Amino acid sequence: MMHSQISNREALRRGIPIFVAAVSMRAGLTIMNPLIPVFQHQYHINSFASSFLTSLSILCFAGAAFLMPLVAKIGGTNRVIALSLTTVTLAIFLRTVGTLPLIFASALLLGIAIAVLNFSLPVWVKENDDEHSGLLTGVYITVMGIFASGAIAFAVPLSHVTHWGWRFSMVPLILLGAFSSVWWLIITRHAHKTASLIEPPTFHFKTFKSTGAWAIAMFFGLQSIIFYGTATWFPTILVSKGFTLSDAGFAVAATGLFGSLIGISAPHYASLLPNIRTLLLGLSAVLAMAFGGIVFDKGWHLVLWLIIVNICLSITFPLSLMLTVTRSSSADETRSLSIMSQAVGYGLAFFGPGIVGATFDASKNWNIALIVPIGFSILLGVTGYFAGSPEKVVLS
Repeated sequence: MMHSQISNREALRRGIPIFVAAVSMRAGLTIMNPLIPVFQHQYHINSFASSFLTSLSILCFAGAAFLMPLVAKIGGTNRVIALSLTTVTLAIFLRTVGTLPLIFASALLLGIAIAVLNFSLPVWVKENDDEHSGLLTGVYITVMGIFASGAIAFAVPLSHVTHWGWRFSMVPLILLGAFSSVWWLIITRHAHKTASLIEPPTFHFKTFKSTGAWAIAMFFGLQSIIFYGTATWFPTILVSKGFTLSDAGFAVAATGLFGSLIGISAPHYASLLPNIRTLLLGLSAVLAMAFGGIVFDKGWHLVLWLIIVNICLSITFPLSLMLTVTRSSSADETRSLSIMSQAVGYGLAFFGPGIVGATFDASKNWNIALIVPIGFSILLGVTGYFAGSPEKVVLS
């Protein structure tokens, strides 16, 4: 027992670099959500246009897997992560000092950098401590969730501190990003592991002919479009229902963090089930019900519905990733299935904020706009029934 404890402690010590990297990976995206009403007022843009502040970054996630062979030519994993973190910091700085066109351009740059990090951190874990990959992955995902929630919670209060307004909210992220970048540029310069990112083998194009692969890809896509389509607007929706913008930010942050902490253990317990079809159907039904609760309820009860929404989404996301592993027969097939599901999934997620925002622009009613995620939640359950099949996806 003592050996295991010491081993885990040593693994956590080795994992400090990626924990540092995870600090600024999600916060740069999530901080925009509670600030959207401020942007709309300052730049006189509608909900559909302002949705691109987050959806442009999501679009980069869709094509990231196909770009990794080019990224692999940059150098070793340490170098790729260091340069990506520096790019994240640069993107947030450009957002802070730039005009509206530069703000949108920085969203694209930020998305590319985070997309590369999404792929690179698991590779770093594989290279440095494969034996404790589950422990290190769980911790850095938790670190991302904590700082992402913190960014949402403090964005609006910080925007009121100085005459800089919303731009001052970006300052802590710039400082954190600069710290992470310097850490990687200096500390990992002497790292022993210098292997380059491995270029993926040939993509299995037969995935596009497999109904099982499409079920998994659509399940990933639907849960992504629901998450990004609503996370962008939750602070604004709560404001329309009587919350102050600061309180709305804190409510979204707290419920999101709570959901993330629960979702971490979902793959472990789900893997013990012989068939997860019923689980996916149940989660989708509860998710649709929770969105209905947000439509018809009011006051502090909305926080309870938000908790349920975040729990469901925080469980379906890791399960959608797990399906690419459990339903494939080899590592190569897992990689191909993962590339397809994430490309299709994030491609769909790109439209999420815009669809919800455009529905509000047309109806001027957030309750009507919330019908969109309710419909997608029902489709998620139907797709989950097929995606959750225990049979392997045949690609060869």
